[in-house]
Amino acid sequence: MQRLKVVLFSIACAILFTAVFYHQLPGLNVLIFEFISISVLWFTNKALLKGKLELITFLGTIVTAVFVVINNSDLSVTVNIISFFLFSGIIVYPQLRNLSYTPLLAAGKLINSQSDFLKSLTEGNKKAATTVRYIKIIGIPVIIFFVFLIIYKASNPLFEKYADSVAEIIGRWITTLFENINIPLVMTFVLGLLISNFLFFGKPNLRIIQLDEMGSDTLKRLRRKRFLGYKMTGLLTEYKTGIFLFAILNLLLLIVNSIDIYWVWFNFEWNGQYLKQFVHEGTYLLIFSILLSIWLTLYFFRGNLNFLKKNKALIVLTKIWLFQNGILVISVAIRNFWYIHYYALAYKRIGVIFFLIATLFSLWFVYRKVHYKKSSFYLFRTNSLTIYVILVAMTFFNWDVIIAKYNFKHHKTSFIHLDFLAGLSNKALPYLDIPKEELTAISTEQQDLFSSSFSRYKYMTPEEYYKKIRWRKEEFIKIWPERSWLSWNLADWQAYKLLKIKKGATN
Repeated sequence: MQRLKVVLFSIACAILFTAVFYHQLPGLNVLIFEFISISVLWFTNKALLKGKLELITFLGTIVTAVFVVINNSDLSVTVNIISFFLFSGIIVYPQLRNLSYTPLLAAGKLINSQSDFLKSLTEGNKKAATTVRYIKIIGIPVIIFFVFLIIYKASNPLFEKYADSVAEIIGRWITTLFENINIPLVMTFVLGLLISNFLFFGKPNLRIIQLDEMGSDTLKRLRRKRFLGYKMTGLLTEYKTGIFLFAILNLLLLIVNSIDIYWVWFNFEWNGQYLKQFVHEGTYLLIFSILLSIWLTLYFFRGNLNFLKKNKALIVLTKIWLFQNGILVISVAIRNFWYIHYYALAYKRIGVIFFLIATLFSLWFVYRKVHYKKSSFYLFRTNSLTIYVILVAMTFFNWDVIIAKYNFKHHKTSFIHLDFLAGLSNKALPYLDIPKEELTAISTEQQDLFSSSFSRYKYMTPEEYYKKIRWRKEEFIKIWPERSWLSWNLADWQAYKLLKIKKGATN
């Protein structure tokens, strides 16, 4: 009886999903579905909201759902899906301590929950159970068949031609067979049912739980029997290698940091042609070097080298190395600052800022690992939680509006990439809607400031930009009132109101 109730809850949740998402865009419906489904989980004791990570991912899911309604950005929707996925996985084992294990826990639950639902649905019904068994027997080979079909189509043009002809015939037959069935509605319900099953069914992966339970923040010394002092000799060799390696790397990084501090921090002079390499290639390589530095530190302090007597020299050299990498992070941030100063805001440049924040936290956690003899479990636990919190924090901002405002405000010093700006979302339209005369004046200033860029690349003209934004503006004003309240979001609503006011002022 209890399992039947859970089946009914799952089906009801799937119906709710279909009702709020069928032919709708993400908006208020996201908050409604997640709030109701999580409330049902709480009332049915499926989610107790007592575990630390369970509570954090619950709050992250609700907060990001709220910001889907407020900002309605692709980022907020994506992070909300990630958060909802993590929360749905963690409720089967709320005691989990390491967030980095959650994706695996959730993935396992996502798969076995569907099977669990089918078992509950057919419990006590032999005919239904037999039908489900045959579906499983046929379903898996069919899926594998289509995988090989795709491979063979891609590798043999003649086979592809025949396969497409057969597919066309089958497609016409299926269309005739299901012509009176609303396929999009059915698919929305099926998706909702898969998500609902993921919420209400499924079992935890015992192997992942075991790994989490065995994990410890503090590193433990592994005492091994030594044969003729071989182990100790190997440890001393590794210690000396580490001393030499970190000494020469510190010297090398000191030179790099000295150059960056002098040239990038205090004496930077812009050269338009060189700036792309200065930022793009230079930043990516520096970020890679920082990640490699973290890996090197973890390698040398992975085991008993932490407990070697008189290892102070290696610890000091490693701490200096980590500190110098922190300086390198600041150098990358300043490079990114100069890029924004001369080439305005863009998604990747904003992403670099948050990535560097995460990197600084990671360096700090590695420092604590070395100083307090922490384990890799501690690093994965703290870093995964930090990355999750940073992702949630990134959804707080309406980035398209921020970019549009900033870029046009700083047109006297920064390059205005009209092609990029014309592709920003509807919520930024009021700030992208610039009079043609002003666009022409801006373009003239831009060609004087960035003559080398204009000579090398063909960019959208002010006239083309003006026409595109005007068309988008008219389309948005026309379609917004036709949207259902389920797709409502604050950012688009504010944009619509501002555009209507501006339109009224010009008429």
